[in-house]
Amino acid sequence: MATQYAFEVPFSASQKQQAMKLLELPPELLSLLESEDPPTLTIKSSEGSAGSPAYAILSSGDKNYQIRQKNTSNPIMVLQPSSTFPTELDDPENFIPKASMTSIAAIEETLELSLIKPEENPTAPKKVNIWHEKFAKGRTKPKPKD
Repeated sequence: MATQYAFEVPFSASQKQQAMKLLELPPELLSLLESEDPPTLTIKSSEGSAGSPAYAILSSGDKNYQIRQKNTSNPIMVLQPSSTFPTELDDPENFIPKASMTSIAAIEETLELSLIKPEENPTAPKKVNIWHEKFAKGRTKPKPKD
């Protein structure tokens, strides 16, 4: 009769945990990156002001995404295949290594991308009101005389 312990996978945690962040990609950006001609991605900083701090922006061609760091309630463990080694109690000559898994990182924060609408785009050059544009809006063109 088989039991739930018929096959075990030994698990261990690496003493040196690697520093990692996971980036959640919006579906439209993922499809662009998987396409035949993927865009070049760049990360830049927005211009901060006294009222609002600067933040990181991921740019892909004509779209910009604000990068936000989010905390997760449960850490995400990144696993790597490994194998067991003989201990002091094992006979090294007769020891047969087993496939195992080793945790190499525990991620507690992920990076989220939020699409920045063109009117909210902090990297776009700010339009300066030019005098004639400002006052031309209120003027109407004279009608031609017949």
